[in-house]
Amino acid sequence: MVGAQRFSNIVSHPRFEGPVISFRSGKSFFVILNNAAAIHDLLQTRSKLYSDRPSSVMLQLVQQDRIFTRLSSQDPHFPIYRRMAQEEMGTRGISRLLPILDENIPTLLKNLLSDDENFSTHLRNCQSSSIMKAIYGYSVKSGDDHFIKIVERWWLVVNAYLRPGIWLVDSYPILKFLPRWMPGAGFWKFASATRTQTNEALSSAFIWAQAEIKGGKASPSFVSRQLARHVDSSPEYTEIIKQVTGTMYVAGVDTVLSAMRTFVLMMVLNPDVQRRGQEEIDRVIGSDRLPLTSDRGDLPYIDALAKEVLRFHPPGPLGLAHSVTEDDIYNGMLIPKGSIVVPNIWAVTHDKTLYPNPMKFDPLRYFNVQLEKKQLQPDPRNYVYGFGRRVCGGMLFADAAVFTQIAAILSIFTISKEIDQFGKEITPIVDFTGGIVTHPEDFVCKFTARSREAVELVTAAMENRQG
Repeated sequence: MVGAQRFSNIVSHPRFEGPVISFRSGKSFFVILNNAAAIHDLLQTRSKLYSDRPSSVMLQLVQQDRIFTRLSSQDPHFPIYRRMAQEEMGTRGISRLLPILDENIPTLLKNLLSDDENFSTHLRNCQSSSIMKAIYGYSVKSGDDHFIKIVERWWLVVNAYLRPGIWLVDSYPILKFLPRWMPGAGFWKFASATRTQTNEALSSAFIWAQAEIKGGKASPSFVSRQLARHVDSSPEYTEIIKQVTGTMYVAGVDTVLSAMRTFVLMMVLNPDVQRRGQEEIDRVIGSDRLPLTSDRGDLPYIDALAKEVLRFHPPGPLGLAHSVTEDDIYNGMLIPKGSIVVPNIWAVTHDKTLYPNPMKFDPLRYFNVQLEKKQLQPDPRNYVYGFGRRVCGGMLFADAAVFTQIAAILSIFTISKEIDQFGKEITPIVDFTGGIVTHPEDFVCKFTARSREAVELVTAAMENRQG
């Protein structure tokens, strides 16, 4: 479950052919959904049965079974989690958050102008800054920010080691009763360290926001609005706010970063696509200002480019696992209660019947020949952001962030291959890391300002932001 080629090998392996495949690992029964129809039929149409999350001994030990993305749908607090996320980041609440995305763009562009070698760091910091402001009302001052570093360290561990099937104790729960000194009980050491990191990652910025609110200095945010609505809330309700907001921050940074790194890689390898995007921006926006989130409806090619980034490599190629709450039959196949059901999003977004020539990066697949907006091929966002009752609560914010960063970068820069010491171009290899959220393997490239006026525009935008 890593790079494009390796995903292709997995999906094409005879054992994994077919819309639905199943296998047993220890005491766990896995069901993999390999096409759009199976995902729609089970995770959408039968979402009442398929909205649970698999139970996990390790998640309980590291205290991550209470975060929004992992919480069981059978938990009485689950509807509260969903309602809270919808209030703040759904269709009604998103409009007050979008200006935050625009505000952080000048800093991103300035950093890319001065240090394009570390473009991934600048992209991460941009998204971290936007989410910290939206969630906690916190303004990030530098890339070495204390709160950002706490979450980064924690996420590196979570992304690598908390996937289904990684820990034997999840397949054989009786192992949790092993004394910590016995062979095979090494998971206890990992659980203890990660539990501490989890508490720190979810609590540190939240505690800061509470103190700001108490001192009357808080900026409007997800936390401030929710606490204001529930002034006399119980400690239990305050804990729910902390869990939801912490989840939003953690989930929203790495997924957007993955998409943006894929975008940069695709621009290096597809200069014609890049030029077409720049031409649309020049024609619609001009050179006197930066693109804004509100320009999306006027930039259909950039919008399609953002979709194609998500299709070409979904940030989470294997979606978060679901669990079925009772026995079910699908096309004659028994899916037992408690089965771990995994949507193979990568397989869907590379299904030749949905997306002809799927390994070609082509934003025009979402248009007709006359370039009038028309969905000839499915919108990949229908698959990338989750399904049914488990759809991503921060989907609108994340999607707007990807569009806004893409539009702004193309308005100022041309992204191209780096040149080695012998004067030859370095062509990046298209491959991806492992984990819950996957990224392009490290590669080098150049960000070159398109003109002197582009540099001056960034300088003016920074002055306006600081003034």
